[in-house]
Amino acid sequence: LQGAWILRPSKGDPVGVVHFVGGVFVGAAPQITYRLFLERLAERGFLIIATPFASGFDHLKIADETQFKFDRCIRALKEQSLESLPSFGVGHSLGALVHLLIGSRYAVERAGNVLMSFNNKGAKQAIPLFSPVAVPMAQNLGPLLTQISNSPTVRFGAEMAKRQLETLSPPLVKQILPLVEQLPSLYMELANGKEDFTPTVEDATRLIRSYYGIRRNLLVRFKDDVIDETPELAKILSSSSAVSMSLDLSVRTLSGDHARPLQQVFPEVPGVMADAVTRGSDLLASLAAGTLFEGVAKEVGQTFGSDPASQRLRQQLLEDIENLVEEIAAWML
Repeated sequence: LQGAWILRPSKGDPVGVVHFVGGVFVGAAPQITYRLFLERLAERGFLIIATPFASGFDHLKIADETQFKFDRCIRALKEQSLESLPSFGVGHSLGALVHLLIGSRYAVERAGNVLMSFNNKGAKQAIPLFSPVAVPMAQNLGPLLTQISNSPTVRFGAEMAKRQLETLSPPLVKQILPLVEQLPSLYMELANGKEDFTPTVEDATRLIRSYYGIRRNLLVRFKDDVIDETPELAKILSSSSAVSMSLDLSVRTLSGDHARPLQQVFPEVPGVMADAVTRGSDLLASLAAGTLFEGVAKEVGQTFGSDPASQRLRQQLLEDIENLVEEIAAWML
């Protein structure tokens, strides 16, 4: 609805509204990449509005687009009862920074923000493969992508192919398309010499310190998260910020790594199919090597089997998500 994905509580009327924004790349299809986390949060009585976005270097643009989608979705729902419900922002990784930028640029009415795995690093630090892999690859592909984008014939053919794929593909494939569609424009930015985000680390920090207006905040960090900067955010909000005098700040440290909110659990499948999925997940893991999503890719295949090890892993992943959601829901309620 209006470019956003909506997930309603399974039972009863909602007790609150959640505006969810995911991380870089995976935030393009949150209904898939964060499926388990969002479903469990909806089970706690929250109406979830997840606003997807295409990854890019302009974080202000992403903040504007996600907030506009949320506002349009609320208006399109035409449910007056939602106006009386508490509204929360929930963001993971880049999504946490996006909610901070939204709270610094707009007078949004929020009962609170939940900011998981916050980091405000430059591009080279935030994306491990950015410097040695992504930049040279983009520079090599840049001339080709430019020729393609400037060719009316190629553009028309690509658009027709895309429409056929969207029309004929199963629903799940259609939902995955945004994950792939965001890559060409990102490569073009790299090929054109883009090396850092907008705003820069320093400018984003100044903006948050000077204008962020959400009084109540829950910061969630994970023990094995190597790029987390939650302590730095807590310092910014607690001292000399626009909201520091009235700040209600809670910090939780949980087990796991940066990708914990992305964990998924799938039903058991026959052995032959499980083996095929495992091989596919191994391929994804190799493509994601060196990034924060390598572990998630490996776990996907390992949860499909019916052997004791797969069952234990599936149970552990479920418990991890349940505990995370319980911490967040308890704070919001």
